[in-house]
Amino acid sequence: MRESDRANDEASELTRRRFIQFSSLAGTTILAGGGILAGAEHALAAASSACAKGPDPKKCGKTTDSDSLWQHMQKCHSNNTCLQNHADYVVMGGAKSKKKYVNYILVPTERVNGIECPWICDNSAPNYWSAADYYATQPPTVVPTPVGLGINSKQARDFDQLHIHMARARWESWHDLAAQDNLAARTVANWADSRVSVRGFSETLGIIPHTYRVLIWPGFTHDNLFAMLRSMLVRALGHGATTAKAQAIMQYQTLIVIPRPAGGYYIVNSEKAVRDPNNPKLVGTDTCDPLLLMHP
Repeated sequence: MRESDRANDEASELTRRRFIQFSSLAGTTILAGGGILAGAEHALAAASSACAKGPDPKKCGKTTDSDSLWQHMQKCHSNNTCLQNHADYVVMGGAKSKKKYVNYILVPTERVNGIECPWICDNSAPNYWSAADYYATQPPTVVPTPVGLGINSKQARDFDQLHIHMARARWESWHDLAAQDNLAARTVANWADSRVSVRGFSETLGIIPHTYRVLIWPGFTHDNLFAMLRSMLVRALGHGATTAKAQAIMQYQTLIVIPRPAGGYYIVNSEKAVRDPNNPKLVGTDTCDPLLLMHP
């Protein structure tokens, strides 16, 4: 098989691949050293059952909406002029950088306004994170390593069509995560309680730290990171929390994926309300931008 044919087959497999229900993984050993998804069964099952089978226009946006990214995606997708063009998603150029940092965005071809759309938690939705990770290594959308992927909250984004940023992880951020590897959670059940201080870039303040929740995960080819995040939020909300309550605060979340030097990935989450009890002056953030090399 030619290399080009093999690459096309791999990309087609990403399109065909659907999420395995995450609740089926509960209680399974997923990390060397015996990491187990203990205690998350109820929240994960509830998260799976709460999602619709297709994007709800009332919750995820109408196809007639005038969002410019939604319109631009439709045009390049129909003309086959996107940098990468697939049935479920396309890859387009990212934000222009004064320093010419390389960055791209993966955009669904479904009308999905952003992280707050419940449908992206469903096991029938395409695995956008796995697709972004794949295309970040495929010409002409190759991102320098270590490749970081990120999505912004509703409040922090510029467009109301879901897009995953694909850019090199900042050296300071990657170093801080690796140096504090012991503070990261190894199970979804413990993710809510993890707190890690990670430096990132602020256009107004320069290099500064924020506090994040960090989970070490072996891979996400068959995992729905959006569903995992929402399940974690159920635990973060505490006693009496429901999937509906967790869904209501999805709009405030940022989610970032950065490769771990020792293997696997750091699944990084924050929001402005996140605080570290051991460092109350350190605040959270609702944007992935500080950890990715995109600007200025």
